[in-house]
Amino acid sequence: MSKFSIIVKTAGGVIATTAALLTALRENPQIGQSVDSAIGKLKEATNSENPKLRFDAKLGAIDAAANAVEETFPHATEPDGWRRQAKALRMRGELAWTANSGKARRKAMKALNAETTEVLASVNTRLVELQAEGPDAITN
Repeated sequence: MSKFSIIVKTAGGVIATTAALLTALRENPQIGQSVDSAIGKLKEATNSENPKLRFDAKLGAIDAAANAVEETFPHATEPDGWRRQAKALRMRGELAWTANSGKARRKAMKALNAETTEVLASVNTRLVELQAEGPDAITN
């Protein structure tokens, strides 16, 4: 059974979509290792109750998507914005994780996970659009 089919069976929603889209971009050998790493982290995160692990996996997927789009679609303008969003979320996540404990930590991480899922969903939407346009597409 391939990595892709395992992820689709165990993951839901945005994470499964991200894995599928990253797998499609994986054909470029320069980004293959990064994509494999992101897919592995997503798979591990879907089976975890740890909100920090899920949060970090989503951020890793955003970074991997930014790298993949930058390599595959050199004229795309989105990767820098995605990286900025991921960096800001990562910083907020570290603050939420270290400054809180117990119920406050869970609540803060739940909110950040939801926000990260929204960013990842928008990344997925753009990946679908770019793949439909093809690697020679120039974005605005």
